Amino acid sequence: MRRYRRLVLIDRVIPFLAAFVGLIALAGAVTVQLGSQVRTQAVTAEIAAMRASIDALVQGTASLPTSGAEDGTAEGLLALQDRMDQLETDWQAQKELALTLPATPAALDAAPDDEPAQAAAIDPDLPTTDCIPLGTRFMVTPNETYPLCQSREQVQVGMITADTVDVVGAGTIVETGFGALAGTTCTIMVFSADSAGFAEMRVSCT
Repeated sequence: MRRYRRLVLIDRVIPFLAAFVGLIALAGAVTVQLGSQVRTQAVTAEIAAMRASIDALVQGTASLPTSGAEDGTAEGLLALQDRMDQLETDWQAQKELALTLPATPAALDAAPDDEPAQAAAIDPDLPTTDCIPLGTRFMVTPNETYPLCQSREQVQVGMITADTVDVVGAGTIVETGFGALAGTTCTIMVFSADSAGFAEMRVSCT
């Protein structure tokens, strides 16, 4: 009899337990659903904030003045163009000046065409070796002295930068520029200068 009562009691309790378990499962499902909704809302809000920030940035960039946004690039291009134009102008002027310099004595120019041009007399008292021939291009390095052939003059080179050469008696000569050697009739032209300490020049004397 007691066993039968226990079975009846168990049969009555089982539905309550099943209902209780179902309620727990339902509560868990509701909790998960609520958490998912909260996360979804948070992600949605974050995406909306990012979109608003991007839109504000685009609008701010679009509202900037065009000249202000391109100052660096425009100024750099204009400066480069001005330098190129100046170099071309200087080079053309120097070529025209070089053409006006006498290349040979007037007596040789006046010689008849059927007479061979006579070489200039060599002065034995002036250097002919270990010197730089006049009118030829040569390389120089800082703090060096270069005697000129058939002349008592010499070129003393000082500091060399990326576009200038310091010459004693002629001052600072810019690249593709001219300088007169003080106290002489010699003109120095600098073809190129390198910050590594090399320069190419030519000396002409009248």
